[in-house]
Amino acid sequence: MPPKHILLVEDEPHLAFNMELNLREEGYEVSLAVDGIEALKVYEEKGPFALIILDVMMPGKNGLEVAQEIRQHDKTTGILMLTARAAESDIILGLELGADDYMTKPFSLQELLLRVRRMADRSELFQPQTSSGIGKSEKVRFEDVSWDSRTFELTSRQGHFVLTALEAKVLSEFLTHPGEVLSRQHLLSQVWGLSGNVETRTVDNFIMRLRKFFEVDPSKPQILLSMRGRGYKFCATIEKDEG
Repeated sequence: MPPKHILLVEDEPHLAFNMELNLREEGYEVSLAVDGIEALKVYEEKGPFALIILDVMMPGKNGLEVAQEIRQHDKTTGILMLTARAAESDIILGLELGADDYMTKPFSLQELLLRVRRMADRSELFQPQTSSGIGKSEKVRFEDVSWDSRTFELTSRQGHFVLTALEAKVLSEFLTHPGEVLSRQHLLSQVWGLSGNVETRTVDNFIMRLRKFFEVDPSKPQILLSMRGRGYKFCATIEKDEG
């Protein structure tokens, strides 16, 4: 098989050189962009990519703007954001705009390569699923929500949405375990492919992001509940959508 192709967008020359070198040593093909405007040009000219590693603070267009533009027409390519801005609001905004995961600088090269391997090499996370089963390829309903995992389309009172591949993967994990408490460690392992001892707020931010698609009041969820000190539980009856 040809090597997985990664778009690396980083404006710090020394960091970009080291990351590109190590990614190539891991066997990936790497295209490099040094700012947001170049990133969009490279994305159009050299794609498709298995993964985009996207720095937030860049000249021209910042990483948040780049992610938003890409997500307008590409829901499946994985986006890993790199940020020196550790404020929770900035991280949540990046995830809301379509990033699948984030790392704050400075970061461990070993952890970066682990996340890249899980996101880029497990290509099934970024392609519509075709196997049978609730949460995989059947249309299902819960409460007033209609979900089609073949197209990643979700319709609720909040509107009509096309979820990113990783949003779909998180939702599918809950749909296949209704009524069960899923710990953060379980979700990190099953969805992100990360060891449970990795410190990350990715799960919590993703749950907040997911609730906005179907909860009447995301701040007072009725379907996807927080279980204090334990994790999250999906509390809704799931039915096949015959429509």
